Amino acid sequence: MPRHLLSKERIIAAGVAIIDAGQPLSFAAVARQLGTRSQALYAYFANQTDLSYAIVQQVIVQLTQRLQSQLFGAAGRAGIIMLAQTWRRLALDHINLSLFVLTMPRTDAYPELTQVYTQFATLLSQMVASAYPDERQCRLLARNVRDLVVGDVVNVGSGWFSNPEIDPDVSFSENLSNSLPQ
Repeated sequence: MPRHLLSKERIIAAGVAIIDAGQPLSFAAVARQLGTRSQALYAYFANQTDLSYAIVQQVIVQLTQRLQSQLFGAAGRAGIIMLAQTWRRLALDHINLSLFVLTMPRTDAYPELTQVYTQFATLLSQMVASAYPDERQCRLLARNVRDLVVGDVVNVGSGWFSNPEIDPDVSFSENLSNSLPQ
């Protein structure tokens, strides 16, 4: 593929598709998907690590935007539950991509990514603060919601939770509800 047809966005989209399909990410795999040689990708990304973090950034941006649009007007305890359930469902629907994002170490080496993480954390904190205005309780509950969602995505998505007597959606909802004060 000639350089003028390549772009950061197309490369990231190809990487997302590869990961979502359960294939390992590599410059060679992305280049094959785009019909070019891996050397052509170096004009856009210095290395695979840079591409990986660009993918993480794109995923977090899309997740945040999707949650903002789906939760518009939601607030309080019901809004927190809706946020957590929506986030969990989106993550489980794209489990390979979710696990990829979750396994990438946090770093300050990519300021744009740090900003995206902050925007997501702010969305979660604002939703929790709409029901629980105490600052310390808000921080603890936001962390608890994040831990419940991430833990459930990892456990359900990887097959660790496989109890036929307990539906994973129901148990998540019950655990979430039980963790939020009335």
